[in-house]
Amino acid sequence: MELWLERILWLSVIMVVLITVGYPVFLALCRPLARRRRQIDSAERQVSLIIAAFNEEAVIARKIENALALDYPRERLEIIVASDGSTDRTDQIVRSFGNRGVRLLRFPRTGKTGVQNEVARIAQGEILVFSDANAFYRHDAIRKLVRNFADREVACVCGQLVYSVDGAGAGASERSYWDYEKFMKQRESDLSSAIGANGSIYAVRRSEYVEIDRDLISDLVEPLALVQRHKRVVYEPQAISEEAASDTYGVEFRRKVRILTRSIRGLLHMRALLNPLRYGIFSFQLLMHKLLRFLLPLFLISGFASLAAMAAAGRYRVLFLLLVLALVVALVIGRGVTRERSNPLIRASHLLYYVVMVNFALVLAWANILRGKRMTFWQPERKNA
Repeated sequence: MELWLERILWLSVIMVVLITVGYPVFLALCRPLARRRRQIDSAERQVSLIIAAFNEEAVIARKIENALALDYPRERLEIIVASDGSTDRTDQIVRSFGNRGVRLLRFPRTGKTGVQNEVARIAQGEILVFSDANAFYRHDAIRKLVRNFADREVACVCGQLVYSVDGAGAGASERSYWDYEKFMKQRESDLSSAIGANGSIYAVRRSEYVEIDRDLISDLVEPLALVQRHKRVVYEPQAISEEAASDTYGVEFRRKVRILTRSIRGLLHMRALLNPLRYGIFSFQLLMHKLLRFLLPLFLISGFASLAAMAAAGRYRVLFLLLVLALVVALVIGRGVTRERSNPLIRASHLLYYVVMVNFALVLAWANILRGKRMTFWQPERKNA
C-alpha cells in the first residue's frame, strides 16, 4: 500500500511540475528554433471598436473619452457601445456622446458573447476590436493591433493587458500570475498561434469572424474557432490595455469561478483541436496550457492526500508538516489586508494563497460543468464600479 501511495505522490508531483514549470521551459527552448514571423504594415484600416457594457455607469464615460483620444484617424474608427440590457445610467451616458460619433446599440440581456455576435453583423469596420468598459487603452493600441493584419494568415490579434495594483494582496498576485500567462502567450504565438485572447483588448478580421454560442466565452472560443479554420492568432505586446486588478480575493474568486466555468465549457466544445494529426504543435500547446492546467487540482489533491496518508504511517512527516505550515501561514496572511510591498514572506504567502484559491475555483468550475450550470451573464465587480 505504501508503495502505491509513494508512486501516486511522485507522479502527482511530476505532473504538477511538468504543467507549471516544464511547459514554459519547453516554450522558452523552442523559441529560437521555430519562431514564426509575420508581416506588419502601417495601413490605417477601417476599425470598429466594440465596447460590451452592462451597468457600467461608473466607468463608461471615462472609457469613451479614452476611445475618442486614441491615436487613430477618427473617420477610420467607429466606436460602438453594446449595452447588454443595462438598467443603470449606462445608456444615458453613452447617448450624451452621440454628437461626437459614438453609437449606442442596446440589446435585451443576452450576455457578452451574444451582444458581440449582434454587433459584428452590423459593424462597418474591416477590423473588429473588442474591449471591456473598464479597459483603458494606450494611445497607440489600435495601431499596434491593426498593423498585424497585413499578414493574410492572421485572423485575430490579442493585445497585452497590464494590471495596475497597490501593494501586496489579490491584485499583486493576479498580476504575477498574468505575467506568467503572458510569457506563454507570446511564446505560443511565436511557435504557432496564441491560445485565446483577452477580453479587454483583441481584434478579429471581420470577414473571418465566427459567431459562437452565447453561452461560450468569446475571448477563448473565437480564437480557437479561427485556428480550427487554419488561421493564425497572434500576440501583440505593444498594444496595451490597462485595468485595475481586483482589490479583494472575494471579488477575484467569484470572477475566476465564472471565467473558468465558461473556459472549460469552451475547451470541451473545441476539443477537436486536441487532435495533433490535424493541428500539430498547436494541439500540444492546447493540451498543456489548457486541458492539463484545468486538471491541475486533480494532481494537487492526489499528491496532498497520498502525502498525508504516508505521514500518518510515519513517512515524509517533516515534508507534510512544512507543507501544512506553509498553507496555514498563507491562509492567515492571505485573508488579512496588507499594503506591504517589501516583505518577501508576505508576497510569497499571498501568491500561495492565490494559487490555492485559483485551484479551488477550478474545482467549483468542474462541479458547475458536471451539473450543467452555465454562466452566460456577468456583473461588474470592481472597486471603481
